This record gives sequence, C-alpha cells and structure tokens, in this order.
Amino acid sequence: MNRTPEHIAIIMDGNRRWAENKKIDKIDGHKEGIKTAKKIAIESHRIGTKNLTLYAFSFQNWNRPKVEIESLFKLFTDLFEDKSKFFKDNGFVFNPIGRLDELNSLMKKKISRLHQETIGNKGLIINVAINYGGQEEIIDTLKKISFAGIDLNSLDVGLLKKFSYLPKTPDPELIIRTGGHSRISNFLNLHNSYSEIMVSSKLWPDFTLEDFHLIIKEYKSINRNYGK
Repeated sequence: MNRTPEHIAIIMDGNRRWAENKKIDKIDGHKEGIKTAKKIAIESHRIGTKNLTLYAFSFQNWNRPKVEIESLFKLFTDLFEDKSKFFKDNGFVFNPIGRLDELNSLMKKKISRLHQETIGNKGLIINVAINYGGQEEIIDTLKKISFAGIDLNSLDVGLLKKFSYLPKTPDPELIIRTGGHSRISNFLNLHNSYSEIMVSSKLWPDFTLEDFHLIIKEYKSINRNYGK
C-alpha cells in the first residue's frame, strides 16, 4: 500500500461550467473554486502531504474572452491581498510558478509580497501555477541552462530538474483532474513522468473532502512499479 502522497497536483477544472449550469457569472464559479481550493489545501496538510500544486491560470488561458480574463485577474489581485491571512493562519508557504514577469505590475507586486511573507512558514507548500504552461517551463528551463553556460551535451534529467520551476520539489505522485476530462492540459510536463492521474467527474466547486479521500484511497491501492 502506498503512503500518502508527498506531492499532490490538481487541475481544478469546471469552475466556468459550474457557473454556466447555475446561470450565474463565470467569475462566481472561480470564487467558489477558490473556496474548494482552501478546503483541499487544509485537508492535504492534515493528512501529511508536504506539497500541493494548483493549476490556477494556464499560458493558454489568454485565449479566453478579454472580459473574463480581466475579471479573473482582478479576483487574483484581491485574493493575493486577502489570502495572506489564510497562509499565515495555517502556516502555509505560497510559491508561485510560471511566467510571472509577464503579469501586470500590481499583480507581480502582490505575488512577490505574499511569497516573501510566507517563505519562512513550516507547513504545506502551495505551488500556485499562474501564467503557467508545461511546454513553456521546458523552454524556460533550457534557456536558463544555456544562460548558465552549461554544455547541453551534459544535459540529464537531474539538470533539467535543477533549473526547472520546482527544483527542490519532488515530482507529484498524484495528479487529480476534476471536470471529467482526462487530458493533462500542458501541466507539469517536466514532472509528471510517473504521476498517477485520477479523474473526477465532479466540477471543481462541487469537489468535496469525501471525493478527495476516495481518490487518496484509490491511489494508495495502486502498485507503483516505475516501469520495472
């Protein structure tokens, strides 16, 4: 039987569909999704998980309608101001990953402040993927290796990991995707080689602690042999 995953990653899919089903604004679906994320983060910490990676906004999400993106980024901006209390109260670390330099100055400032305020905490590390893409991470990793003057002939998996967005984080043993779709959606391409992928039909705002524990139970029952 497997132990509780040290690193769980989640593709939080279904916020928009949840709002559409209820005939309310899409941004309200994202707000409900944040409530679910907080509950799952607290429970992940309680069961002993050390790292939680949440797919908040992908590099490809820029193709969404402009008004939705603007509303979503206003929500993020407000959230990074208010969420400092959530991280402080629970002792969690906020670790943003992605092409953060491409965000607006206000959002970058609030992200940096929250990261600095929580970096010394000892609890769950929450990697929040913002303006993130797995293929883009590979490109950025190779650029950093090249900039460091390292001969690409010496390239190996360890070197890729060292220069990635998550150099000190173990690869996720478990990736959860809600919303019923089984695709990986350009998520953690450098880190998901042996991740178990569990798909829930629940839309993210409807995903409960019971659903979470059922997936953890299923994960623990899998024989993970890493290709042996």
